[in-house]
Amino acid sequence: MKKYLVLIPLLFLAQQALAVDVQDEEAYKKHYSEQLRPMVIKKLGMDRPDLSAAAIKREADAYVQKMAGCQLEGLGIFPEKYREKAIMPVAKGGDVAQATQALNEEIKKDIDAGKISKDEVMTIIQSAQQTVQICANS
Repeated sequence: MKKYLVLIPLLFLAQQALAVDVQDEEAYKKHYSEQLRPMVIKKLGMDRPDLSAAAIKREADAYVQKMAGCQLEGLGIFPEKYREKAIMPVAKGGDVAQATQALNEEIKKDIDAGKISKDEVMTIIQSAQQTVQICANS
């Protein structure tokens, strides 16, 4: 019985940690979408002048929501350290481009320090890009 009582707090903490991860991912998708939406609306407006403003907005909203989810899937390929470096700043409202630049700098530092090889990084990036592409095409 004591074993089970000890496990209950651990299960509760694990559930809280998982809930925070889901909240962070939802915040990431929200902020990623907000930042990407104006560019997508502008591009759609130029590429599809036949669409109404409302249709462009609907299409852009659907696209950015899908891409935000696909980006998260792609980031899931990265080791946790890098994944957090990419997701957390954006989840807190930070700029996607700045978060990407910070991630690239962190990876370069780790390559220079011998913590990860260029080949490992290339494999991770290629796998992530492939994951995003498959997701986007689904």
